[in-house]
Amino acid sequence: MAVLYFILRTIGRGIVQTPAFYITGVVLAILLLIQTSMAIGAIKAKETADAAKQYVCEMMESYQGIVNTDESHEVIDAVKDEFPLIDKFVDLTALYGKNVADLPNTIHSNITDYLNTFIWHRVWWIMGIIIVACIIIVLFENNNITRTSSRRSSSRRNRSRGERISSARKRR
Repeated sequence: MAVLYFILRTIGRGIVQTPAFYITGVVLAILLLIQTSMAIGAIKAKETADAAKQYVCEMMESYQGIVNTDESHEVIDAVKDEFPLIDKFVDLTALYGKNVADLPNTIHSNITDYLNTFIWHRVWWIMGIIIVACIIIVLFENNNITRTSSRRSSSRRNRSRGERISSARKRR
């Protein structure tokens, strides 16, 4: 909201006092709250990626060679149980059938790559929402300025016509 306020205040001081600004501000606040909460959740999940890597390293000490589907299913289920936040953001089923030595690094890189992309999508959504809100408010302000100036010019025309009529009556 503060970013929107300062951007619009630099465009015109009257813009931040319009009903369109307040209505758009409420909608903007709700959308930004949703996007930021999703980004914060992804950041928290990203913090657990290192812990998940360490957990899988310890778990895979008893395995050797290539992990078959059943064993990798056990590992992934254990990771999902231990780190439920990661399961909300990352599809770990793509890791079935990997080499034992590669599984911890694969899990870590898969989690961090996906979450980095997810976080950047949230940032771009937030920027897009702010830009669209600015455009909406400026368009509403331009419509108000156009209506106000047309009312003023029509009232001036009516006054000048009325003055001409009254001066013509005075001459008679």
